[in-house]
Amino acid sequence: MQRDELPLEGTVVVDVARMLPGGVVARQLLDLGARLVKIEEPGAGDPMRMVPPQVDGVGIGFASLYRGAESVCLDLTRSDGQAHLRTLAARADVLVESFRPGTMAGWGLGHETLSAANPRLVWCSLSSFGRAEPIRHRLAHDLNLIALTGALEAMGPAQPRLQLADIGAGLLAASSILAALLRRERTGLGCRVDQPLVTGSLPFMTWRWAEAVTGREEIVEALLGGACPCYRVYRCADGEPVAVSALEPKFWIGFVTMLGAGELDAAGFAMGDEGAAVVARVEELLSQRPRADWLELAEQRGLPLSVVRSAKEAAADPLFADAGLLEELPLPGGGSQPGVGPWLPRVGRTPERPAPRLGEHTEAVLAELSGRDRSEDPR
Repeated sequence: MQRDELPLEGTVVVDVARMLPGGVVARQLLDLGARLVKIEEPGAGDPMRMVPPQVDGVGIGFASLYRGAESVCLDLTRSDGQAHLRTLAARADVLVESFRPGTMAGWGLGHETLSAANPRLVWCSLSSFGRAEPIRHRLAHDLNLIALTGALEAMGPAQPRLQLADIGAGLLAASSILAALLRRERTGLGCRVDQPLVTGSLPFMTWRWAEAVTGREEIVEALLGGACPCYRVYRCADGEPVAVSALEPKFWIGFVTMLGAGELDAAGFAMGDEGAAVVARVEELLSQRPRADWLELAEQRGLPLSVVRSAKEAAADPLFADAGLLEELPLPGGGSQPGVGPWLPRVGRTPERPAPRLGEHTEAVLAELSGRDRSEDPR
């Protein structure tokens, strides 16, 4: 897909957010063709720039999420920085921010002020808990957020190495922004989108919450926790793990038939002592052959079995590159390295430019969007 065919071509986004949730929103809008102007604190920038691992002094996470963006340094606590942001917001389609509720308004940059100057502005807030009293001023990061929603407990005793709430909220926020832009096409007016970060893990908890309030938590625990024989990880003869997700009866029947245990064809969802006995029987059968053999047989039969990979192994799999989901990530200092490709491969593509150096576009962007000649800009 050519750049001029992308859905958000010509859309200007001013990003005042920090850290991962704002970066997730930015990446999706950039992939869809938006022009994203990232506002950063002079001298420091988005703290995500410093999160390791780093290449050429820039965090790889920042380099991946903000490729193709433009960096403008503004001190929003000063009157000149506030004036510049008002000018930028007056010409923008979307503004994304992640401060505690009331912070932007305290600088004279609140939703009411900026939308009065630009009624078409779509404003997206990514605070921890939104504007609801009395928790609006509480601060939380991903670990706190998944702990509060029950997601941390649901994932077991080990601390997860994924940021579910931050990423989930970013994905939800981008969807809301796109819906708001569509609504603006019909009404001519922007709106305010509040996407509290605490909502990011809630879609993952829908089933578990529903069963919790009905007192039937054991079903989710058994199915998703590995007690049900049809949905769990097993070890093969060489000790290598294989993920089995034979949820549908036809797949479970095909799986146990492949194992030579057709008598288990109705036991895929067995629980308790019966389920434990079925799991033990499957483990015994899988231990008779190496994983490669079982995977080959499963592929011949069209069964949902897979290897259990590390992130390093997954990144080296040509499957993702062949599917267009792994690309070369251009680095700010030159050169490139493999990186995650477009998240929306059918409607977007990742920008070809690397993530910006801190303040790289300050002079040019302020001159352009302020309607002044660059030579007249005091910066």
